[in-house]
Amino acid sequence: MKHNIHIFFKNILRKNAVFKKNILVLIMVLWWWFFSSSSFYGDFNLCDTINGEDREYYINMYQHLPTTPLAVYKLIQGKRYFYVLYNKQGKKIWHSPYYAYESDHLITDFVLPTKNSNSFKYYDEEWKTVDITNQIN
Repeated sequence: MKHNIHIFFKNILRKNAVFKKNILVLIMVLWWWFFSSSSFYGDFNLCDTINGEDREYYINMYQHLPTTPLAVYKLIQGKRYFYVLYNKQGKKIWHSPYYAYESDHLITDFVLPTKNSNSFKYYDEEWKTVDITNQIN
């Protein structure tokens, strides 16, 4: 009888530990998601703006905020920036990947869309092209 009670409580503690671990992982993922260092941006962390050839689009360079341990580490490394593409009305068209941390020299490594082209190109270890047709309609 005592042996069965011991096994019963041992199983409960084991299940409880797994439950606590899962809750902790969920909290960490939610923290990382909702407090991404590039989730909040505006004039307070705007660093630079580049206008397109025909001024139909422009891209803003923002500085990441130190909201997560990863962001602090990247900021110390000097990788501080993320980018947001807007149309001339100020509508957000594209946001760099939320966990992309770029150096400031990359602000020139863009080919902004124009009235005649809905493709946006940027350099991230290789040239990548984004078709923004769906975002502008």
